[in-house]
Amino acid sequence: MHVSMLSTFRNNYTKKLIQLSLPMVLTHIITMGSGFLCMTMLAKLGHKALAASALIFSIQMAVIHISASLLFSLSLLIGHRFGKKDYGTIGALVQQGWLLSLIISIPIFLIYWHIYTILIFLGQDRTISKIVEEFFHANIWVILPFFFAVCNQQLCYGVQKQKIDMYANALSVVVLLISAYIFIFGKFGLPPLGVAGFGYASALQGWFYFLSTSSCLCVIHDFKKFNLFRICIYQNWHTLIDLFKIGWPISLQVSGEMLSFVVSAVFIGCLGTTALAAYQVIMQYQYLIVIPIFAISQASAILMRQTFGSKQYSDINELVRTSVRIVVAISTTIGLTFILFPKILSSLYLNIHDTVNIQTMHLVITLFMILSVSQFFDAIRNALMGFLRGLLDTKYVMAIGFISSWFIGIPLGYLFAFFFHGGAPGIFLGGMCGILFGTGMLYFRWQLKLPKNISLPLHSKQARHINANESS
Repeated sequence: MHVSMLSTFRNNYTKKLIQLSLPMVLTHIITMGSGFLCMTMLAKLGHKALAASALIFSIQMAVIHISASLLFSLSLLIGHRFGKKDYGTIGALVQQGWLLSLIISIPIFLIYWHIYTILIFLGQDRTISKIVEEFFHANIWVILPFFFAVCNQQLCYGVQKQKIDMYANALSVVVLLISAYIFIFGKFGLPPLGVAGFGYASALQGWFYFLSTSSCLCVIHDFKKFNLFRICIYQNWHTLIDLFKIGWPISLQVSGEMLSFVVSAVFIGCLGTTALAAYQVIMQYQYLIVIPIFAISQASAILMRQTFGSKQYSDINELVRTSVRIVVAISTTIGLTFILFPKILSSLYLNIHDTVNIQTMHLVITLFMILSVSQFFDAIRNALMGFLRGLLDTKYVMAIGFISSWFIGIPLGYLFAFFFHGGAPGIFLGGMCGILFGTGMLYFRWQLKLPKNISLPLHSKQARHINANESS
């Protein structure tokens, strides 16, 4: 009987994790695919437009992802209220999320509007900077609706209506691709707008995404109980502070890790074109690895908040074990693929039969071997980050992320690559050392937090302790 119950719990959480994380994965893949297709359109405008598009996508990804991650705390708080069946206060949380979106939008507006001045200050070419400015001046109209849409997305994740976001995102991509083609090349009697046309198309996509998700919130009956449109924004200022207190460490960690990738790329660039070509091949696959692992991590955090809200504390151990099983299965499969089929994977980007690419191919195989190990521990690290975020322990996760990247991974990578002449593998080994340190520290933190929050069986004294923490 006991084994049967454990099996039921396991199957239940496996199903919940997959149902919540799979739409997240598909949404990211759809977004990446649309970006690739838009890049091919811009490439047809000429070499300068293609060069400008590299800056456009890099800047947009960095600015949007870092700022939007401030709102990831919304799904955690909503998940807790949803598990607690405190439906009436979810609307207040979402409204405070909209207010935080308005605040976040102001500096982003300024960055977009003054992007030319910023790029010139950073030493970029004036012609390229002018093309980049055309895009961001056109794209400025999407900023506010985009952040509002992120709030809607986090609401859908928190109340397990994630398919709404996936469908809205897929439809918005269709809008993007059609409008980008029309605006960029000037179809149906419209003048060709070039790069600026892509900016307007992206803005149109953002508005469609926001309006479609908002329409679902208005008309779907399941959302009525959340009081989303009953104005109470002025009554819950403490909620805005909570969103920011939980969200800023997540945002800072995301920005730190993204910047560490940039620094690693600069180090690789110093090693020559062979190292840079091999690094580019590896990074294409590393980006794909991150998508499912990050989705499982975020889904685990949300489900943990829901479990705390419903006071089903004894289920948390099974949630944790199920999450770890899934990320280990994914990362093991990926690792074996990297070890067994490096040439097949590389052939998508390199002519492996061309003697010119022999050195690059050897380097790619070595980097795949290192990545097969490091991504395994990185998957566990991301799972642990999700568990700790589920406990709202975001500051510790941020601190360990910074130490792992900036005080261990990057310095050791530089040391191994340049002082010990390890080249590109040295940079990857340094990064792996940072990942191993981060995984270990997060595991010890989880073990430290675990006895204070959950136990099997759960004693009444511990239950009272959790209730006091959750109420506060």
